[in-house]
Amino acid sequence: QGYIVLNRPWAFVQWLQKADIPEEYILMAEPDHLIVKPIPNLSRDGRAAAFPFFYIEPKKYEKVLRKFFPEKEGPITNIDPIGNSPVIIEKESLSRIAPTWMNISLAMKKDPEADKAFGWVLEMYAYAVSSALHGVGNILHKDFMIQPPWDLEIGDSFIIHYTYGCDYDMKVYSSLLTQNFRIRLRSSFFNHVLLLTRAN
Repeated sequence: QGYIVLNRPWAFVQWLQKADIPEEYILMAEPDHLIVKPIPNLSRDGRAAAFPFFYIEPKKYEKVLRKFFPEKEGPITNIDPIGNSPVIIEKESLSRIAPTWMNISLAMKKDPEADKAFGWVLEMYAYAVSSALHGVGNILHKDFMIQPPWDLEIGDSFIIHYTYGCDYDMKVYSSLLTQNFRIRLRSSFFNHVLLLTRAN
């Protein structure tokens, strides 16, 4: 359907059904996550640990989300502003969430209003809704990761998320130079990463 991320919940469903997983907890991460220090188990008392995304806004899209999270399930604030990654969660909880996550992702993609509203973060909304439907709350950790270029310091974070594109033009380039930035461009077969570091 032109949305490759729909494979993600289906992959978790198959993995949880077929793999022998002795661990009690699972960390869901992504290929563009760079782990910079050991991550402790941040989940507590049956609640998962997750990163709050500023662009996941359940209240803003309540009308659309009520198709998948009826009022009988509780207030829209029960849906946390998260995706499935990074998340630390009990294996048992994820085993319950994953099939629902898959089905809601498909249902949202087939719903024109939801598809238009959520776009490339549709599967993230589906995970947040599924987590709420199964009563799995999330402890929100803003210091779980940073996301350059918006975040410039690692601080106490555990992960650097290289998610945003590095598009720029000569106007931006000139602006960066006037702000005393040093620009270093690295190229590889798979991507182009623009590294910006303040000049000392």
